[in-house]
Amino acid sequence: MSRRQVLAALIGAAGLLAAIAYAGFAAVGHAAERIGFSGLALLALIHLPAIALMGFGWSRIGSVVSDGSPWRYVWARYVRESTAEVLPLSQLGGVVAGARVLALSGMEAVSVAGSLLADLMIEQAAKLPYVLAGAILLLRGWRNASPAIVAYALLPALVLMIALLLWRAPLLSRLERGASALARRLPSLRLGSPEDLRLTLDRLFVLNWPTVSAFLAHAAAWVSGAVETWVALHLMGIAVSGTQAFIIDSLFCGLRTFGFAVPAALGVQEAGYVLVCALVGVPAAPAVALSLVRRVREFLIGTPGLGLWQLLEGRRALAGVSRD
Repeated sequence: MSRRQVLAALIGAAGLLAAIAYAGFAAVGHAAERIGFSGLALLALIHLPAIALMGFGWSRIGSVVSDGSPWRYVWARYVRESTAEVLPLSQLGGVVAGARVLALSGMEAVSVAGSLLADLMIEQAAKLPYVLAGAILLLRGWRNASPAIVAYALLPALVLMIALLLWRAPLLSRLERGASALARRLPSLRLGSPEDLRLTLDRLFVLNWPTVSAFLAHAAAWVSGAVETWVALHLMGIAVSGTQAFIIDSLFCGLRTFGFAVPAALGVQEAGYVLVCALVGVPAAPAVALSLVRRVREFLIGTPGLGLWQLLEGRRALAGVSRD
């Protein structure tokens, strides 16, 4: 980890402890304890289809430039999410891990990079209507709703959408120049000629059925988070409606975008849950417990994935040594 990442992690850890102290250590522990291991296992099972949906969405984008089974994208997405959530890295570390998994499956580097970038943009674009729907439900149903928090939740996805609509050509041009420079410096990446790069990018960044189906798959994955939130709070004994769970998860997803550079979004995630849950009447203790339960669920899902990935990497390395 770089010094900047270490500093961000330390600040995030301080924010995490501050959030727990604010809610009360005993109250948070009691709320989390009510879920139990069986509840954690249930939440993990609920989240697995979301990973599959995100992987399928990625495969729809990848199908434009490469043939292959959607399952390799699901596996790459699993590794990508596991790395981002379990290891002390920023979200960028997970993106790199997912790209490596696809590259090792035989895809050309330019197809991996292009499909990954397109998938990231579509995933964030699919978040916007989800966050917007939660904001509308909140502003219509709760008088104590804070417009500032709603604005902060909507801001990241909104900025991305405006950038895509207004600066699509300049963004693609800069991406093409950067990829071409990288290809000249590192021929082993096999990024292809500038014409190959331009053709790949032009094929990816268009509105077609693969793009629409990828958007729908990511949108469904975002919405599934509301189901997970509803189940988790009910396991704690907090009776929330489906609408409240939808508002909590959708606005939280918008706020969590600000934690992109912080390893595992330490502190940012807890503060986001406390702020959003307060808007719909959920106390701070179960809000922080909800965040901690989510972290444990991420470890339950991510640790086996990382272990299996490293096992496969080790076997591949040994096979390479034996051939030498």
